[in-house]
Amino acid sequence: MTQATRKTGLLAVRVVLTRADHQTHRRFSFEVPAACRRLDVQIRYSPKFISTEASDRLVQQAVSGQSEMFASRVGPALAQRWAADFLDARLRVPNLVTISLDDATGTYRGAAHRHSPEQELWLRPDQASPGLVGPLPPGRWTLTLTAHTVVSDQCVVDIQIGAETASNPS
Repeated sequence: MTQATRKTGLLAVRVVLTRADHQTHRRFSFEVPAACRRLDVQIRYSPKFISTEASDRLVQQAVSGQSEMFASRVGPALAQRWAADFLDARLRVPNLVTISLDDATGTYRGAAHRHSPEQELWLRPDQASPGLVGPLPPGRWTLTLTAHTVVSDQCVVDIQIGAETASNPS
């Protein structure tokens, strides 16, 4: 016989990141209830990419600075070839936002360092999305939002965490 479950929202937050938030962390606490059978974490952010023109400018700036330093070590000819390869690749520069989780005991429960701007993750005591692991002790957990790269003027991040618990915990 299966036990009835109840779904509860634990955290719903919208964060607007700017370039000033590049390579920073923000922490959000939420309460995991007793008899929790599953945590669901959704994260969405946008934009993923800046325009091709803005990407070209950023790549040009980075490659120019690095190729000067590189030239002093390997010579100008090799540095110029290296720079040309990067510039010919027409790279697009993305925003990159990831999360990690720590449980109520302070134990690291993993991270979702994925490039997708839309992620649906989950944890159960015995299984979890890749990069995450149970069990699910009750109490105050922490989600850490890491802004690895913010290259757009703004990057809007929505995070939602929900719990599935036993309706009649024993």
